[in-house]
Amino acid sequence: MAKRKSKKVWEAKNRPPSNKIPRQGEPLSGDQEKPAWRFYQLDWDGPWGWRNVDAKKWQDILQKLGHFETRKWADIKSDGNNHAVEIQNSPNPEVPKRLLEIHLDDIDELFSLRLSGKERVWGILEAHILKILWWDPNHEVWPSTKKHT
Repeated sequence: MAKRKSKKVWEAKNRPPSNKIPRQGEPLSGDQEKPAWRFYQLDWDGPWGWRNVDAKKWQDILQKLGHFETRKWADIKSDGNNHAVEIQNSPNPEVPKRLLEIHLDDIDELFSLRLSGKERVWGILEAHILKILWWDPNHEVWPSTKKHT
């Protein structure tokens, strides 16, 4: 017959003091992170829809978005041309109308990412993620009063 093993209760030799609480480092704010993109809310139709963007332009846009990925949001925003705008202050009455049509009328602001002189990508910025919404090749979503923009 086999010998029975005794059941031992193992106990730690050194117990950590009970007043010490493990903690994590401070979470990064979105501005201290590099951008990420989400494409599931692309507006294919409407005045700034993506449906009519040709393959060459898509390649150009994606390449420029790739360049942004090498920088942190704080740096991108400090350029002055990349910024959030409050929808209630929109100079273009088509903006709130289109947001209502695509069931996004509950958002308060949009983020503009400048790709060239007039070209913009518009989306919803949450933390470090830009949910890309519109392609604005002629700076029509939020027209500027400045020359050459």
